[in-house]
Amino acid sequence: MKSVKLVFLRRVLFASLLVLVSAIASAQTPYSHTSDRIVSVGGSVTEILYALGAQQQIVAADTSSLYPEQVSELPKVGYYRQLSVEGILAMQPTHLFAAMGGGPTEVLTQLSNSGVQVHVFEQARTVAGLLNMIHEIGQRSGLQAQAEQLQKHVKDQLSAIKKINIKPEQRAVFLMSAGERGIMAAGKNTVPNLIMKIAGLRNPYDNIEGFKPVSIESFLAIAPTQVLIAEHRTGGLSASELCKQPALEKWAQAQGCNLHIVDALLFLGLTPRLPDAVAQFAHILEQ
Repeated sequence: MKSVKLVFLRRVLFASLLVLVSAIASAQTPYSHTSDRIVSVGGSVTEILYALGAQQQIVAADTSSLYPEQVSELPKVGYYRQLSVEGILAMQPTHLFAAMGGGPTEVLTQLSNSGVQVHVFEQARTVAGLLNMIHEIGQRSGLQAQAEQLQKHVKDQLSAIKKINIKPEQRAVFLMSAGERGIMAAGKNTVPNLIMKIAGLRNPYDNIEGFKPVSIESFLAIAPTQVLIAEHRTGGLSASELCKQPALEKWAQAQGCNLHIVDALLFLGLTPRLPDAVAQFAHILEQ
């Protein structure tokens, strides 16, 4: 019999999906800056632009921009940290919208000198940081009203999810890699850490900054009840195959192979789907 929590989580996920579908559907009417030609680099930035309704003006994106599906139809200008002036200027953009860290810096400078309006958005790993990024992108794109609506949707969904109580005995760890070279875990100032915090669970690795290598001994000492790993860092291995790797074998023997392969952008990107990530994480802890 399904638990009340599980039913509630599914309702939250369904409601969240409706919100995003509604936001993207409303985007079929382009905003007033019809002459703008935007190159968007950084998955979070691109996703926010689509949710705000700016996709009619997006002429290209980078390879980290994967959501929504319509993004796959856009020309690609490379990875957002390794951009080229020629590739971007070939799209004849009026604006470049970039996540912090996009570049190199000299490329952004050359683009600005070429007449492209360059906008760089900080991705603070907090809810306030996400809301501020939505606000700033809304300001730069002339979609202030849509940004306010999207902010409200995100806050409302997060408020609903916070009503779920996670069992304190649960210990979850998010890994960026677990192979022959060892383990790399998510510490503080990461989106996985934020997801855990919103869900009401402490990250056992909140004493490290960002994503850092950790010892197998420390991992075994934590004895996590659940382990999450991003799909693009699995090397194509299944959860059961990963549990047989030297870095995870002893843990799996002791705790069971409670390893979950998750969507990278959802769990690593700071996007309007943050409530979805929290709800999925809470659902994993229910298993």
